[in-house]
Amino acid sequence: MSLRRQAGQLYKYQDSLPNLPVPELSQTVELYKRSLIPLYPEGETDPNFLRYSKVIDDFFKTDGPKLQERLQTLAKSERNWLAKYWDNVAYLDYRDPVSPFVSYFFNHKDHRNIPFRGDQLKKAAALTREVVFFAQAVHEESLAPEVIKPRVGAANQTPTAFCMVSFRWMFNNGRVPGAPSDTNIQYDPSKNSYVTVISHGNFYVLNHHDSQGNPLSEADLYQQLTEIKKHSLVNKQGEIAPVGVLTSSNRDVWYNNYSELIQSPLNKNNIELINASTFVLALDSDSPVTIEEKSRRSWHGNGANRWFDKPVQMFVAENGSSGFLGEHSKMDGTPTLGLNEYVNKKLKSETYSFETASTSDKQWKFLNWDITPATQTAIKQELATFDQTVNSLDIRVWQYPGLGKSLIKKFKLSPDAFIQMLIQLAYYKMTGISRPTYESASTRKFFRGRTETCRSVSNESLEYVKKWQDANVSDAEKVAAFRNAVSSHLNYITKASNGQGCDRHLFGLKQQYQSGETVHELFTDPICAYSQHWFLSTSQLSSEEFNGYGWSPVVPDGYGLAYMVNNEWLHVNVTVAKDNGLGLRADVMHYYLTEAANEIKELLTNELNQNQLKAKL
Repeated sequence: MSLRRQAGQLYKYQDSLPNLPVPELSQTVELYKRSLIPLYPEGETDPNFLRYSKVIDDFFKTDGPKLQERLQTLAKSERNWLAKYWDNVAYLDYRDPVSPFVSYFFNHKDHRNIPFRGDQLKKAAALTREVVFFAQAVHEESLAPEVIKPRVGAANQTPTAFCMVSFRWMFNNGRVPGAPSDTNIQYDPSKNSYVTVISHGNFYVLNHHDSQGNPLSEADLYQQLTEIKKHSLVNKQGEIAPVGVLTSSNRDVWYNNYSELIQSPLNKNNIELINASTFVLALDSDSPVTIEEKSRRSWHGNGANRWFDKPVQMFVAENGSSGFLGEHSKMDGTPTLGLNEYVNKKLKSETYSFETASTSDKQWKFLNWDITPATQTAIKQELATFDQTVNSLDIRVWQYPGLGKSLIKKFKLSPDAFIQMLIQLAYYKMTGISRPTYESASTRKFFRGRTETCRSVSNESLEYVKKWQDANVSDAEKVAAFRNAVSSHLNYITKASNGQGCDRHLFGLKQQYQSGETVHELFTDPICAYSQHWFLSTSQLSSEEFNGYGWSPVVPDGYGLAYMVNNEWLHVNVTVAKDNGLGLRADVMHYYLTEAANEIKELLTNELNQNQLKAKL
């Protein structure tokens, strides 16, 4: 991502972006119906499918046209009709803790050519400086907008501009607890040029620009962070009353504790300072070594050294290991992927000097809190609840070298669809069944676009996993079925990315019911809820700059499978509730991912070698 200094370029394509379309009702009905067939034991001849098909057909003739007309009317006045509802329904109304259940994380790769990679404070200073440069580019609108080149061979070779409006929510804002729904509040970056620093549970604000508006150097930041850490080691408030853990709560519980907290003007001002800050930097006291330790640190940490309501939190551990956590309500993962890639590339390519600070003036302030007995009790309770919550979740990180984009493209397959079908096979090997699977499809080509659902389970994917596990099916038939499933998946996700999926459309139609109107059986039949019960919740954000990326399962009996398809290696972060009702385990899924990858790689490599041999003859 480029930080070319050209004022006003960040949002230059916004006015020309297409509006989010309203799909044709007949198309959505057919797409939805087809997605349900593999979920029934007897497929399209299953009596329950035949019954529900009649319900769907009735909706198409009765409520559907009326709701479609209302939605189309809304779309004439709203460039993105979904945005009217989505942030609230999908995120701000959600009451479970944002971490570990909603927020997503990245682990930064520990590049060996960063000379200060093992030094916590030098790493934190350099990281802060680069994030500030990125934030300044967003504020000045000089950040280059994202423009995606079409894939080689595509019929349309016109580059596609992406909506950049979510970048406005990356810095200088925070999520504020409320009832029955949370809100987001923004602040002027030019009036709030500082970072919130958390160390040993203590909170500080650290200026990243001096009084003349000049950015502090890495040497200046290093000196200030050194002073902050020394202060945090002797100040015990963060150990006695780590206020940050309150943000880890159920949102209704946090709102009640927040209401008590802001009775004090001091506390209210502290929270406003945190929300208005550019971002949060946490200096952690642990030294994670294994990939699972690093992932847990980024996913949720210890709960006390965090403020989970900030959209950008950066962490640096004692041993210099760093990472990121993103609050999800106003922004999806691609913008912050760009931020983190930029920062990590700079850390390994720039030359930094930490020796001579340009100022000896104190640039930081400690935030003292008024802790009432009620707040102290709440902190104690939430520390216990947090530990119970994160310990109820398991994590394994699957990384597979020797198979990545490079080889998958030699197989002439879509890398994303490839790993989706690898995941389907692993789950089928483990359970003997295909269950509803969500993949996030980006719709940022549209104004204020966020995501659409790609339903990964299809008739083709089910046929493929069944054939693959059948010892009587030849290797050639297995590969053909695999390729057919990949093609079907690619077709669906292309539709979804073009705003032609069925899930957001059905959601929008349901929102058009007016008070007193009866909701159609299409939405109340159990199969509707089941088909959206994401036993496998998946999404891709790939980067060679990360050694970890992940989040939580979205249902109690499901997996969270965040994956990367890099040039020469694959990554799947596997999370699951330990007590999930289906006996699912992270280590078992890890095992079957390896088995599936080994088998698919072997058969496709054999096919590739045979084709190359034929070409020589």
